[in-house]
Amino acid sequence: MARRMNKRVTAEQLALGEKVERTALYIRVSTERQATEGFSLDAQKQRLLDYCSAHQWHVGDDHIYVDAGISGKTTNRPAFQAMLQAAQDGEIRRVVAVKLDRVARNTKDFLATVETLQAYGCSLALIQEGFDTSTPQGKFAITMFAAMAELEASMIGERVSSGRKQKASEGGYNGAQCPLGYQYTNGSFTVDSGAAHWVREVFTRFTAGQGMSKIADDLNAAGAMTARGGKWYAG
Repeated sequence: MARRMNKRVTAEQLALGEKVERTALYIRVSTERQATEGFSLDAQKQRLLDYCSAHQWHVGDDHIYVDAGISGKTTNRPAFQAMLQAAQDGEIRRVVAVKLDRVARNTKDFLATVETLQAYGCSLALIQEGFDTSTPQGKFAITMFAAMAELEASMIGERVSSGRKQKASEGGYNGAQCPLGYQYTNGSFTVDSGAAHWVREVFTRFTAGQGMSKIADDLNAAGAMTARGGKWYAG
């Protein structure tokens, strides 16, 4: 169950300046149409207010943060950042959103947000997922999210590695630094005649028994550049 306050916050308490655990609402829609029409914004706000009222959580009018028509691909959103600042300043102790994808669109950003809020002494509650980081169940759920994120990252890495190996086996290019002596244009490699001369020079000298340091010094003296445009070294 979500954490409840011991008693309902009254206007008298606020007027007397009593310390009240303030709750912030975070609302986001991703399209300009939703932001302009406002239906989704109003629906989220009302649902959040009703939820907080049922739990006797006080929501200040100055702590309703709305990102209208902004994608959730990153957390670099004006209202979202303002909300984090309020948490850091100790102005709020809880953030409530309708569901997880309103806060973040990927597990990594979500976990980073939870960690940041926790560092500021602020909890996060999500209505649809029934998630609240102030509860034991919520803390357990965080470990599950972290495990899922680690698994997801490893699976992506494995797929990328497998794809690169397959592409390389078929003579494809994986986007690394183009080897010295070649140019890559329009999906195929062609010999760079100028640089190819130095490649042949290196192999000829090495097979003739010259040391790497001597070869590097001679290349630098001749003005030959590496594939990245730098100087040559024995390594």
